Amino acid sequence: MSDSAAAENVVWVELRLLVPETDPLLLESLDSACLEVAPGGFVVEGADVPPGDEPPPPIGWSRYRVYVGEAELEQAKLILETALGRWGGAELSTAPLPEGWRDRWKEWFLPVEITPDLVVTPPWHAERVRAEGGPERRLIVIEPGMAFGTGQHETTFVCLEGIEALGRLGALPQDVLDVGCGTGVLAVGAALAGATHVHGVDNDPVAVRAARVNARDNGVAEHVTFGDTPIAEVDGVYGLVVANIMTHILLAMRDDLIARVAPGGILMLSGILREQEDEIVEAFAVEGLVHVGTIARGGWIRVDLVRAALGYE
Repeated sequence: MSDSAAAENVVWVELRLLVPETDPLLLESLDSACLEVAPGGFVVEGADVPPGDEPPPPIGWSRYRVYVGEAELEQAKLILETALGRWGGAELSTAPLPEGWRDRWKEWFLPVEITPDLVVTPPWHAERVRAEGGPERRLIVIEPGMAFGTGQHETTFVCLEGIEALGRLGALPQDVLDVGCGTGVLAVGAALAGATHVHGVDNDPVAVRAARVNARDNGVAEHVTFGDTPIAEVDGVYGLVVANIMTHILLAMRDDLIARVAPGGILMLSGILREQEDEIVEAFAVEGLVHVGTIARGGWIRVDLVRAALGYE
């Protein structure tokens, strides 16, 4: 039996976790527990979640949705209950899955306008968005799946916004490295903005496969490549290095990220909370890299650095 056929025969159960909103760094152990029981990913919703079948969680609380097979339910509950133990009042419950649950989420996955001329959209809205826009409007069509990066999150938005701005100014380097590429949305965006050699890396093979499909479907496959080579083993330097990853991972990759930036090149970092700006700038504004700007959206920021043309190589 194929993997897909086996998956169709699984009786799925939704686990719902209600936890107080807090610093995302404090939720890392809970996120890890969710990924342990559901390696394909999970959903996190706040009070501002788009309209759907369920009312939003209460203000000040986050709701996790985790999907597991019925055979793994008890073990999953044990793991998640242990992870929830640090928060008083946190709740864990199970919920029945309505008919057609696999596709219901599509109703609420909407296009995201990065600029008036650039929109990220799932395939089922692409025709409408294209018809509504003028001839100058460009679309990045992303098939949402298990890989991260659909334009919905603030960190993805600000990175796309930055890439688009460079392209509009004629300042986008021709060679771009997307570290932690997820769905490949940033790599695709860079190619559509004018970069001719874009390479994305991710340690998740699911992400690499998804990114290749998205590059093909957006007509930029000839300019974009993807792989799972660790950043430390990536050859060469790039005029723009983009890394939209959580802060502790950025810090762990610091030396390798810096080493990939060409003289005169740009390092664009995101996945960073506002209060982590000083830590990131202090760590990365070295070896000839100059902090040239910080862009905020919601509670998240993008930090831009530039290497001096005759700086350290």
